[in-house]
Amino acid sequence: MLSFVHRCSLMTLLTLTFAVTANHGTCRAADGMVVTEFSGSLIQPGNGDGEILRRFEAQIFTTDAGAFFHVTDDVRQGCPWPDSYGPIGPGTGAERVQPHLVYPYDGNTYFLPLPPLVVKVPDDAAEETTWEQSGWQMKIIEKTNMNGTPAWAIEARERRGRQQQLTVDASTGVLLRAEADVFMGMGDQFLMSVARSGATTLSAEQSESMVKLQQELINVQTSLRRRPDAVLAELSPRQVTDVMASLDKLSELAKSSPLEALTRQIRTDVEQQQKRIASATSRAGELMNADAPVFSLNLVSGGKLESSSLKGKTVILHFWDYRDAPLSEPYGQTGYLEFLFNRRKAQEVVVVGVSTNQDLQTAENQNRGRRAARKLSEFMNLTYPIGHDDGSLLKAFGDPRDNRGQLPLWVVLSPEGKVMHYHAGFYEIDQAQGLRDLEAVLAKGAKR
Repeated sequence: MLSFVHRCSLMTLLTLTFAVTANHGTCRAADGMVVTEFSGSLIQPGNGDGEILRRFEAQIFTTDAGAFFHVTDDVRQGCPWPDSYGPIGPGTGAERVQPHLVYPYDGNTYFLPLPPLVVKVPDDAAEETTWEQSGWQMKIIEKTNMNGTPAWAIEARERRGRQQQLTVDASTGVLLRAEADVFMGMGDQFLMSVARSGATTLSAEQSESMVKLQQELINVQTSLRRRPDAVLAELSPRQVTDVMASLDKLSELAKSSPLEALTRQIRTDVEQQQKRIASATSRAGELMNADAPVFSLNLVSGGKLESSSLKGKTVILHFWDYRDAPLSEPYGQTGYLEFLFNRRKAQEVVVVGVSTNQDLQTAENQNRGRRAARKLSEFMNLTYPIGHDDGSLLKAFGDPRDNRGQLPLWVVLSPEGKVMHYHAGFYEIDQAQGLRDLEAVLAKGAKR
């Protein structure tokens, strides 16, 4: 935990750094859209002020109708662009993504919410006033002044013990600075600091254009149908197509706007994802109706599974790491695969998990890899078999990671032992049917 001295040192540094821009305060939305900018850091405590692990920036765009945010995180390892923006405020529903970072630590990927960039301060606020906002218990510590701006110093706590120290504009509730506890790994503690770095007011014409751009961005985000806590950057072919259809409109609306860089990022990303999808589609075309390779898998539960024993059955091969840690959504979509297996096994459909865990590729680590797969299987209540070889089977079909893709890989074999489906990456999930696209492949095969 950071000492009181360290916290005060950081607060002093932030205050000095942003004093120049903070003085003019936050303009009222009646004057036009207000763009408030923030700079932040994710800090690992240590000597002095600690080590900065990640720098990031955020913006909120405020009008009388509400607020919109955008977070600029690390392009490669940070928050994916579809989840980096959206409506913001105390009244925003849980189904909407909120400002956050995505950070890889100790082999896992963490979703790290930012402190609230806008706080709904009660109208009758005074020292000792308490209220709840988005699961946090807020308490006003004192009335203060930050570089000429009247402000409230607020302490925020949540039930798991995390704490935040917030200073917000007393008239608007917009954040001026914050420090928040962050936990990753096995309870390792970090600090997230955020401070307002500037505020400007757009003209009426600029404001109108920004409102249109934000609505178009929300339309794109809604069409993707991603979870609000998603951390994966990969999009499905359908999602890429939908985004591509909106790119020209986004680019036109974003010209010379504060969100122009975001639209450029979107274009660059979807063009790269198009290439990834094209590579997977090409490989699928090469494999279609080809004889599947003969294989033998060592089952993590013991024994072997020979491909010859699967003749006459429709086989779904699911290549994934099958490790119990790190483990995060969407769990390789194994839960949906188990559901499909139970629905289809009476129709001679067999599911075989093929672990790509590197521990299983070396004799000295095989026991550890098998334990990890068994724990995962128990956690997810999987009943289909999980096996492994030396990586030859994945190589024979084509590892999507060699062409900008990712696992899991799904390969469906017909009862005749021929490849009838190849899909790299996650499927889109249908709330009623689960793995709808995979179900469609099985239904089509059954009609032959």
